[in-house]
Amino acid sequence: MKRILSNLNLAVGVLLAFVLVQLVNFIALNNAQRWDWSGRQYYALSEKTANLLAELEQRVEVTVVFQEEHTLYTDVENLLEEYQYQSRNIHVEWVDPARDLAHTEKLAEKYGLTEAQVIVFDIDGKSKVVREAELADYQNIRGQRMPVISAFKGEQAFSSAIQGLVQGVTPVVYFLVGHDERKVTDFDQIAGYSSIGSVIFNDNLEIKELMLTKEKQIPEDAAALIIAGPSKPMSATELEMVEDYLNRSGRVMVLLDALKETGLEPMLRRWGVALRNDFVLDPENTLKGSDVYIRAYYEHPITLGMGGAGARFHLPRSVEPLLMDDQNAEAGDRPTVMPLAMTSEKSWSETQVDETDAKYDENTGDLRGSFSLAVAVERGATQKMLDVQIRPSRMVVFGDSDFVSNGALAGGDQDLFMSALNWLLDREVLMAIAPKPIEKIKLSLTRKQLNRLFWINIAGIPFVAGVAGLLVWLRRRK
Repeated sequence: MKRILSNLNLAVGVLLAFVLVQLVNFIALNNAQRWDWSGRQYYALSEKTANLLAELEQRVEVTVVFQEEHTLYTDVENLLEEYQYQSRNIHVEWVDPARDLAHTEKLAEKYGLTEAQVIVFDIDGKSKVVREAELADYQNIRGQRMPVISAFKGEQAFSSAIQGLVQGVTPVVYFLVGHDERKVTDFDQIAGYSSIGSVIFNDNLEIKELMLTKEKQIPEDAAALIIAGPSKPMSATELEMVEDYLNRSGRVMVLLDALKETGLEPMLRRWGVALRNDFVLDPENTLKGSDVYIRAYYEHPITLGMGGAGARFHLPRSVEPLLMDDQNAEAGDRPTVMPLAMTSEKSWSETQVDETDAKYDENTGDLRGSFSLAVAVERGATQKMLDVQIRPSRMVVFGDSDFVSNGALAGGDQDLFMSALNWLLDREVLMAIAPKPIEKIKLSLTRKQLNRLFWINIAGIPFVAGVAGLLVWLRRRK
């Protein structure tokens, strides 16, 4: 009888333990918590993405058409798990194009897919396709036939796709033409702008060309106007139209080249931007002598997401804030001009533009020091005005247009350009999402160390386990 009661007590204890475990699992399932204790926090989502997902009300169908053997498969899988954890409206389906041909063909017909290794985001029938090329930056390494991944940009691409589908209306970005500007329809391998045009289009933006001689004003649907590398002066009427657009809370990006007169100079001065007839050389940050590699950024919403990524300007001109002398103007009417990209203290502003072999010479007007090569301008963003939701005017001016041309576009160049454009468009969600650099750890071992590891793992550990088991068995026999 005593043994029966003891067994019954044991059975009840096991049953209660089982019920307790199930209760804990049920509570954990409905109150899940997730922490990233890794040092790199490689898949941790930014605050901007977390806010975007917290406000997400529509169901997002995510279809991943990726082969398991692909290099980026694991990164995509882990990142999407974080998106699902942040929002129950994210639903993911995995399709292997090599093993599920029938389903892949249906998806290709439905979404117009022309390639594999893509992720499709769908909200109520509206879709956005994120391609493999948008997920990572690649770097060519000497001695290797194929480029290697240098940074993972999945979060930026996924959040951009979701935001683009949620916002409904696609913003229109106009590129000014008629003054020999750069064109997104130009596929020239060196001077064309087709590559950056593709980046803009893939970021859920519509691109149109604009010739002011055919218009009475900048179109009402213009979310931003880009004036990229004009080499012919604009007329007074055209300048008036551009400035009128700015005064109407417009958004303008200007990319100017050295040694070119554009007619924009007087308007830029009125907006607090100073231009010199020069080009800037920086012997401390250059590869070819005429280019300037940007390593220092001023703190600004545009540059917050740059991280350690550097942009490379080619024979740039200085673009700096101008000290405004109109002290009587209201604070909201005075433009705020902030420098963005800076050269080193060893750089100088070369004014003898006709010299082929430029050297610093203070007698000819050259100036030495750190120079700004890009500025951000904002007017009307005072606290008083923000309280009544008045949209400020914004402008970004770069002292170079080559850095995003087809022949020069790289990861840092693209990031700086797109961050500036997103700031103009009030798309702050995408600006603070920096690419995650790939850290490679290489373990170098000598032949002697490899042999030692082999014998420890193959012979040593099993031998110790066997001896321990034998000792336990002998002890129990006694």
